[in-house]
Amino acid sequence: MHGPRRHDLVWLRAGAPVELATCCASAAADVERWRAAGRPLVGARSDDLPAGRIRLGLTLPGTGERRRVSLVAACADVERCAPPPSLDALVDTLPAAHRPPLHALAGRCVALGFTPRVYGSLLWQSLSGEPCLRASSDLDLLFDIEDSGALPALLTLLQNTDSPLRLDGEVRCGMYAVAWRELAAALDGRGPRRVLAKSDDGVALIDVAELWTARSRAA
Repeated sequence: MHGPRRHDLVWLRAGAPVELATCCASAAADVERWRAAGRPLVGARSDDLPAGRIRLGLTLPGTGERRRVSLVAACADVERCAPPPSLDALVDTLPAAHRPPLHALAGRCVALGFTPRVYGSLLWQSLSGEPCLRASSDLDLLFDIEDSGALPALLTLLQNTDSPLRLDGEVRCGMYAVAWRELAAALDGRGPRRVLAKSDDGVALIDVAELWTARSRAA
């Protein structure tokens, strides 16, 4: 089984031990309650970890100060994993006024050949059933891109969509994910050509022209 990727939903086997980051030790009981309810954790970058270990994350629900928990588990204890849910699957959990424009956005993305997947506050809200979105919250979307020729249409759509929530998120091509706003700026000359690219086990500054070469090597 391939290990979980960043943003994947990850379920550990019942009773599997986890190691919380030192700064998160006070959240041990919250993590146990979350897992006991059958809820997943989320894949995070596993840089600097030994083979056979993965880093996972949990943002505890609430609309106050964000309480992020980082923990490490054994790859062997992963029971199953899944990609983040699609935008269309979660739109109806939002206020009624938000739904028509976001259903329309999801449909336009699918028409271009992309499935927008949700992470961030809306994901945690849907998993916990508790309010997590604040007035200032972004809508974080993840797009997996197979063909660089389709990218300009997607970026144009995202930059010109009138969304009730500010759109943010990443475009992932193979092993690397780049913030779509940073990628758009690099491609149209408004920003540096070298972008911050995140893989499942590290970060690198990469020229946008090299992202697709890197994707081909990873395929």
